[in-house]
Amino acid sequence: MNNQQGTIGFIPLYSTMILAIGLMNHVMVIPPLIAEAQRDAWISVLVMIVPFLLWTFILYCIMKQTSQQPIIPWFQQRFGTIVGVAIRLFFLVYLFFISVLTLKDTVLWTHVSYLPRTPQLVLSISMLLLCFYGARYGLQAIAITSGFLLPFVIIFGDFVMSSNLPVKDYSLLTPIFEQGMTPALRGSLYVGGGLAELILLLLFQQHLKCKVRLWSLWVMLLFLMVLVLGPATGAIAEFGPYEAAALRYPAFEEWRLVKVGKYIQHVDFLSIYQWLSGAFVRISIALYLMLELLSTGTNKKSKLYILVSLSAINVVVVALPISDMQYLIFLKQIYLPGSLWAVTAMLLIMFTMVLFSKKVQR
Repeated sequence: MNNQQGTIGFIPLYSTMILAIGLMNHVMVIPPLIAEAQRDAWISVLVMIVPFLLWTFILYCIMKQTSQQPIIPWFQQRFGTIVGVAIRLFFLVYLFFISVLTLKDTVLWTHVSYLPRTPQLVLSISMLLLCFYGARYGLQAIAITSGFLLPFVIIFGDFVMSSNLPVKDYSLLTPIFEQGMTPALRGSLYVGGGLAELILLLLFQQHLKCKVRLWSLWVMLLFLMVLVLGPATGAIAEFGPYEAAALRYPAFEEWRLVKVGKYIQHVDFLSIYQWLSGAFVRISIALYLMLELLSTGTNKKSKLYILVSLSAINVVVVALPISDMQYLIFLKQIYLPGSLWAVTAMLLIMFTMVLFSKKVQR
C-alpha cells in the first residue's frame, strides 16, 4: 500500500472508532447485559477478553494480507463479482442497523430525559441533518471532529466515576455465579455483539496513512472493554444488581448521583454531551461508509442523492410505531447475539479466503 494515499492517521481513526463503537459498548449494551447477567455482568466482560484477542488477531491478519487496500475490490478481483457483491451487501445491512438503532436509541433517550414535549420526528430529523453534513464532508472531517470531542468525553467520564466513589459499594459485585455460570455466559454474547463492530476497520483500512499494528488493535479492544466494564460495575456498585437491571439507562442514571461539595449537583447535562458526541460520530460514520459502498464510480451529484436517500430512510424507519420495549427486545434477543455470530462468521470466511488467495499466488 502506498502510505501517501491515506487521508487520516491512526490516532484520528482511534478517536473515531472509540466514539462510534464506544457508544454501543458504554451505553446501548449495558441494559441488556445487566438485565441478563445482573451481579455477574462484569464477569461477562472478562469472559470475552481472550476470545476477542484472538478475534482481533484474525482481523489484523486480514488487514495485513490485503495490504490495507480497499477490501471489497480486493475480494472482487480475486474471487469474482458475486463474492464482492455478497460482502458489500453484508456491510450495507450491518451499517444500516447501526445507524437506525443508534438514531432510535438517541431519540428515545432525548425524549425521555430532557425534551419530553418535542416530537420524536423533530428530534430524529434534527439529529440526521447534523450527521448528514458530517457524512457529506467525509471521513477526514469526522475524524478531526472526533479528535476534539473525545478528550472531553473521557474527562467527563472520569469525573462521574470519581465523583460517585463515596456512594459505591463494590462488595455488591460478589458473590459471583449465584445462579451458575449461565447468566455470565449469556451476558458475554451482548458484550461480544458490541465489540464485533471492530470489523468496520476493514472498511477504513485504505484511508490510513500508516500500517496498522497488532498491539494498537489490542489497545483499542481493551479500551472498549473498559468502556463496558466501567458503567456495568459502577451501576451495580451504586444501585445494586436488581435495581440496576431495572433501570433503562443505568450508565446515565449514575450522573444523577453526582455531587461536588454542598452546592454543585444536577450536572447530568454533561451526559448529553457524551451521548450526542458518540451518536453523531457513529451515525455519520455509518452514513459515510454506506455512501462509499453504494457510490463507487458515481459523480458528486449522484452521491448527494444517495446520501439524502439514506438519511430519509433512517428517519422513516425510526418513525415507525415501535415501542421502547419492542426495541429493547430486538436489541437483546436478535441484534446483539446476531451481530456477534454473523460478524464472526464473516470474519472467518474472509480470513479463509485470504489464506486461500495467498496459497494460490504461491
